[in-house]
Amino acid sequence: MLLTLTPLLAQVAPVQSDSLQTNRMIDTPNLPQKSVATSEDTTSLYFNPAGLGYHALQLGYFYGRNQQNKLDDHMIFLNLLGIAFSTQWRLGDTDDYARRYSLGIGIINTSFLSIGTSYSWYSSSFSYLDRYNQWDLGFILRPWRRLSIGAVGRALNKPLFRGEIFETNWDVGIGIRPLPGKYTENLTLSADINLAPSTSWSTVRPKFIAEASIWPGNTIYGGYSEINGAFFGLRFAQYISQLSLQASTPTDSGAFLGGGILVGRERYATGISALGRFLEIHLDDPVPERKQEGFLFLSENFTFLDLLRTIEMARKDAQVKGIILTGREFHGGWGQAEELRAALLAFQQKKPVYAYLENASNKEYYIASMADRIYMPQSAMVDISGLKAEAYFVKDLLAKVGVKADFVSLGDYKSAPDRFTRSEPSKFDREQLEGLLKSGVGELKAAILAGRLRVKGENIDGLMDRGFYTATKAQEAGLIDEIAYLPDVENQLTAKSFTAPDWKISAVEYSHTRFYDETWGTKPTIAVLVLAGEIMSGKSRPEGLLSGGTIGSDTILEVLENIRTDGNIRGLVLRIDSPGGSSLASDVLWNKIREVKKSRGADFPIVVSLGNVAASGGYYLAVGGDQILASNTSITGSIGIFTGKFNLKGLYDWLGVRKHTFKTHKNAAIYTESDSFTDEERLLIREQLTEFYDLFLKRVADNRGQSAEKIKPLAGGRVYSGKEAIAKKLADQQGGLILALEIIRQKTGIDENYVQLQVYPSDAQNLLALGDPRKLMLPGILREATRLIGKTESIKDEKMLFLMPYDIELK
Repeated sequence: MLLTLTPLLAQVAPVQSDSLQTNRMIDTPNLPQKSVATSEDTTSLYFNPAGLGYHALQLGYFYGRNQQNKLDDHMIFLNLLGIAFSTQWRLGDTDDYARRYSLGIGIINTSFLSIGTSYSWYSSSFSYLDRYNQWDLGFILRPWRRLSIGAVGRALNKPLFRGEIFETNWDVGIGIRPLPGKYTENLTLSADINLAPSTSWSTVRPKFIAEASIWPGNTIYGGYSEINGAFFGLRFAQYISQLSLQASTPTDSGAFLGGGILVGRERYATGISALGRFLEIHLDDPVPERKQEGFLFLSENFTFLDLLRTIEMARKDAQVKGIILTGREFHGGWGQAEELRAALLAFQQKKPVYAYLENASNKEYYIASMADRIYMPQSAMVDISGLKAEAYFVKDLLAKVGVKADFVSLGDYKSAPDRFTRSEPSKFDREQLEGLLKSGVGELKAAILAGRLRVKGENIDGLMDRGFYTATKAQEAGLIDEIAYLPDVENQLTAKSFTAPDWKISAVEYSHTRFYDETWGTKPTIAVLVLAGEIMSGKSRPEGLLSGGTIGSDTILEVLENIRTDGNIRGLVLRIDSPGGSSLASDVLWNKIREVKKSRGADFPIVVSLGNVAASGGYYLAVGGDQILASNTSITGSIGIFTGKFNLKGLYDWLGVRKHTFKTHKNAAIYTESDSFTDEERLLIREQLTEFYDLFLKRVADNRGQSAEKIKPLAGGRVYSGKEAIAKKLADQQGGLILALEIIRQKTGIDENYVQLQVYPSDAQNLLALGDPRKLMLPGILREATRLIGKTESIKDEKMLFLMPYDIELK
């Protein structure tokens, strides 16, 4: 069928030859041959201007030589954001000359359909050519990864050439990629035909091209057309440049030998590691979960998912020689630290990982312990003194100002109100916090023993009891490998092979690398919905300088509806990093998640990835998914509920304020701040809380495939580490974002080389939050006070909360 629909590039009726073969400048440019269906670099200006939008920043130069006819061709191309210009000049062994100028633009450019147009005019020693100009209009349709269809209308303005009207004609082409799976882009077959008013099937002369990628970045091609005869060539790519060589053997003139270079902003994926660099991961850089759009002078932020994907991309990139970890303090949580360490271990299976740490506490050393070598300067310190958790209780402080906290909660471990109602933790609170510390330090010790072979198991507790080590003592204990400064590390790592002058590139900078994408069609999409912050009704709010971001139910409902109706989205990752919040908002969002699942069916997987914290309302959202992944160090559970208020009567009395409340019914002022709950009000509230608590248990039981009675002993507000949650079947398996994406790819049959991610939501930049709140020089009690104020506002607005006991942070 392909041979029957054979295509050809012939564009004009034969014209009389001249010493410069100017007719060939119009219809047969001396360029690496392309089909109108496959042309997508800056030379598309000649072949099919619809391809100008695919790679919209390129500069090219090509030279061709016809030794027999003594002709030289010089061609320069420039493409700036889809607006392209070129000039070609041809010289012979006489004083004659001819120049062609072309200007084109990509009008529409999508992965499915592209449209472009071009205009050409000439300057030469031949007067008939000076008066010639041509307008072309091109189309490319790519409905599928393996199919591309192109068409170009030539000479739509019907110009005059040597006194004759140059009739409008059409080049039509088809390209196919017959190989399966990851080899799809390795072979391209194309064929073109030219259709003019005088064309009949008997006069159709096809052009065939076969292109094969034998090595990443290297392509050989060949083909045949009646005008060009047999032609063959080679394209060799390195970094952001591509070299090409071609020979063509026209039947009615001498052979053209030529070559050229294209340079652009996109990097070619190659298998050659010449002048490679190390990827630098600076642990001091923030790793937020939520995406923020660029605004004015602010660029789009670099998220934790971006970091993990950057490591994965670098693992496949031959020009990345390894990873170097640097920095002093990792600002992410323990769940993120575990996922980062897992990504580094995956990278280490192909390439080395080194660490240069100027200081290292528990979290930084946990990450770096897997490195092939750990370096530290002489004055550095290692702190592996074990984990701690701190909690502030403000009951006595509130009493000093006449404020009394009045709360009702269900579950012995639902100790969120305890910071307001107690002066010290309850035995249940102690039990769960000590359990988290035990689980966390177990992960830390296991990581050290796995990564540092000189550290023996029976000695690890002794090392941690001492805790603090200078660089010299750390080297003696086997915690680091060498005392060295960064220039010494550079000399060691670059001495073994050729390295680029800038021997390392930051992960943020490397993440902006654009790779040359030769795939066709619209890639299937996996959506990643990041739910980070407290869950509240209304619109989401970005993180502020002294306040955390919120998950607004209205915002997320809109996002979920877009995901439900977008047929190109094949699966959903729910990334949850939330201590919970409003019971109402949690349930509304859970219902919408299930609606998406029901609407899209069994073939639409929803995989949940628990971040640092996914507890209470955060866990409520998690049970809306099909599968729950947790890091061992994630914090989750807290299946419970509470409500309450602050009685300010004592404060009002102290200030001399007298408040009178008027009401029509007895419970109208149940949440007034000027009095405590009565016994009758407390009974009514407990009845309502019980209904919501039972609903929570049902949601968990249905998701876990168990009865509510079996879930109940695991509830009561108890907080678990991810490892404990997996053991108790509250989560399915250990893993993070990368595994969640892989599970969806496997379940949907998506090729890992042909997929795109869409991250939701994307917040606007907050100009008042340009600093990192963790770097504010505030005492812990003041930082905690800002959090408490936020919690009291949540209680006032939402009444009933699925919220974790504290903002638990293990250090």
